[in-house]
Amino acid sequence: MSSLIGSMLAGLGLFFFGTALLDRHLRALAGRKLRHIFANLTDNPVKAGWWGFCIGAIAQTASAVTYLTISMVNTGLLPARRALTALNWSNPGTCVLIFFLTLPLNVFTAYIVGIAGILYAFQQPKHWRDAVGFVFGISLLFFGLFLMQETGEQLYHHDWFSELMSRAHGQYILVFLAATLLTVVAQSGNAVVLVTIVLAQSELLGEDEAVIAIYGINLGATLITHILTLRLKGTAKQMAMFQVYYGWIGTAVLAPLFFIEVWGGVPAVLAGLRSIELPLAQELAIVNLLWCLVASVATLIFEPKLEKMLLRTYPPESNEADDRPRFLYPRCEEDPAACLELVAQEHRRLAGRLGRYFRLPSGPEGNAPESALTLHRNFEKVTEEVSQVLHALMDQRQSGKDAGTLARTLEQHDLICALEREFFQALPRAKQQARGPESLAHRTLEGLEAAWLTIYDAIVSHDEDDIDLALHVSADGGGALARLRENFLEPNQDVNREDQAAALHLLGGCERLVWLANRLVVSIKDQAGGG
Repeated sequence: MSSLIGSMLAGLGLFFFGTALLDRHLRALAGRKLRHIFANLTDNPVKAGWWGFCIGAIAQTASAVTYLTISMVNTGLLPARRALTALNWSNPGTCVLIFFLTLPLNVFTAYIVGIAGILYAFQQPKHWRDAVGFVFGISLLFFGLFLMQETGEQLYHHDWFSELMSRAHGQYILVFLAATLLTVVAQSGNAVVLVTIVLAQSELLGEDEAVIAIYGINLGATLITHILTLRLKGTAKQMAMFQVYYGWIGTAVLAPLFFIEVWGGVPAVLAGLRSIELPLAQELAIVNLLWCLVASVATLIFEPKLEKMLLRTYPPESNEADDRPRFLYPRCEEDPAACLELVAQEHRRLAGRLGRYFRLPSGPEGNAPESALTLHRNFEKVTEEVSQVLHALMDQRQSGKDAGTLARTLEQHDLICALEREFFQALPRAKQQARGPESLAHRTLEGLEAAWLTIYDAIVSHDEDDIDLALHVSADGGGALARLRENFLEPNQDVNREDQAAALHLLGGCERLVWLANRLVVSIKDQAGGG
């Protein structure tokens, strides 16, 4: 018995590790280029539905597809309306795996695990690491499921297990609820579907009980998405709740139909299954696919109303666009000159958002670090998107004026990113130390904010006079640094050593910040002079 438990745990471990590996490398593969391709292929409802099905067949989990879709909507690559259609039809795609598991692919899977594992371990080929990792993950997933399948068939020989399963005969509601709960606990609908098929093949679970269990499993799979996305808000929450409503709609249609057939004798799904002469495993795989197809068709009927209800219940947040570019659009790098101008606009927008650090709550009771962390994460998401566009332009090997502009833009992008990191590291702590208008931290922040407003004017206007003033303010020995240092030269008996040490540390951060701002203004002046 201990060997059976060990084999079952090994299979589960391989399955979940394969799922995690698959999800990790799928996210890496779903970079900007792949998302651009997908956005191109979903420009109408039919294409959106078809490619949603294909993505579901690759990802194999509704939660992975949901997160991928949310990412594309957040970056503006996919309209929310098309995203809902793609999400709806991705669900039948996730059922494809079960059909493969009903085929004798054990030996083939073992070869794939071995070859992909060796390539993955030695990181060869390097440029295809994520693709190899994806294949290795899905092969481990299959291998783990096949191992559980073989172990499950051996449980048939244990009397206690046979007796336990025999008590489930006719307890349809209990089987439905147990399958739903087990799916939520296992965090994988496909794994529980496979266990159900194994039990049915071993005659430990009746065909009718297996069908209602699959209905419960699909409901449980949508509940997993609900649990994993509880903290989402706005448009992202709309995507997640669409998946949840999809599960409830499918259950509301098919579960009553099952009980009408079983208790009322009205022929429906079960009668159709018995009329086709296929192995039991394939019949149950068809039931799983049928559930998803019926749920998708029913959801399609209510899709316009669902969209309105989701928009009303989970409206987009006012700061929702903070984690995505505003001016860039898919494939903008195809027009380098126009794209560089859009990046410049994005840089001006990012520079303006740095001023929000000065509006963080002050005092030790404020939540400045938490608020700053949100600003920092959103800033990083936008700069990552901008970086990908700039690197795409670099790959095109620009020449002439565009090459010079690209070089300056890259330099300015790096400086803006470095500036934001200094803001994130210095200002939240300074806000906590600012206990009143006379505190060193408060006076330092006032001087820094005045200098930054001057520098920001130069970044936005590119006016020669504004640039010269910003250069003077940010120069070593100039206005800003001189005023900051004066705070520490004034005699003040009320300042204790701890506060003064903290303020001196803040001054070091401010000096780095002003120096970076100076380099940014110099780059802007050089670019303007070159133009």
